[in-house]
Parts: sequence; C-alpha cells; structure tokens
Amino acid sequence: MNMPLFRTNRPHMIARLALLALVVPALAAFAPKPGAAPLQMNTQAAQQSDATYPLEQLAGVLGELHALAFLCQGSGAQQWRRRMEEMLNLEAPGGAMRQRMIARFNEGFRQHQQRRTRCGAESEMEAQRLALQGQALSETLRRNYAD
Repeated sequence: MNMPLFRTNRPHMIARLALLALVVPALAAFAPKPGAAPLQMNTQAAQQSDATYPLEQLAGVLGELHALAFLCQGSGAQQWRRRMEEMLNLEAPGGAMRQRMIARFNEGFRQHQQRRTRCGAESEMEAQRLALQGQALSETLRRNYAD
C-alpha cells in the first residue's frame, strides 16, 4: 500500500504556497545565467534526495546555502537562516517534523563546511548547483499542492 507523501488539507496547502513564494525568488537569484554550462547534481546529493521528504531536503539545501554564505560573506550573512526560520514557522511550528527539518538544515550546514569550498568562482558554481536543487524541490512541492 502506497502512503501519500503529503497530507492534503487546505491550511497546509496555503502555507506551502506561501513558503514557495518566499523561497523560490531567493533561489532564482543564484540560478545559472542564460548560455551558461548546465550544472548537474552530484550522485551523493541525488542519493540523499531519495531518503527524505522534499521539505526536509529543502531544509538541507538551505543549510548548505547558509554555510556557503557564512563562509564567503561572514557571520552577518543570515539570509538563508532567516528563510529556514520562515519555512519552519509556516510548515512545522512544533513537533517531530520541525526537529527533522532543523536536523537537516544543520546537517546541510556541516556537510558543506566539510567540502571546503573556496570563495569566488567555485562558490558561485556551488550556489548555482544548490539553487537548482532547491528549485527542483520547490517545483515538486508546488506540483504536489498546487496542481
């Protein structure tokens, strides 16, 4: 018996659409420019994406983006952490889901710290890769709730 990935009720659908309105424009700022070589998601990221729900995966992407911004822009770069807080307030104000999402954000942050990305062209490419991954997850959420 297949269990649906999401419970569909109207308040959650509205919250998810509001979440997408917050996250997608922020991710779009990092999208590759027209004519740029296409980026591909590495196999480790693809394997991880099979393991959890899209919201948890998106939390991990936000954690990685936060680590990248923290590394290259300094401790004052809190835009991705704020997006995560907004997502938590909309999607998981309490309970086990909130804890899982926080754990994924922190895991994404730690994983990215271990990569030792250098600021500059390398960090820009990594931000684009993460933005594409986040946009794909956002599209999955949109399809599941808005269509």
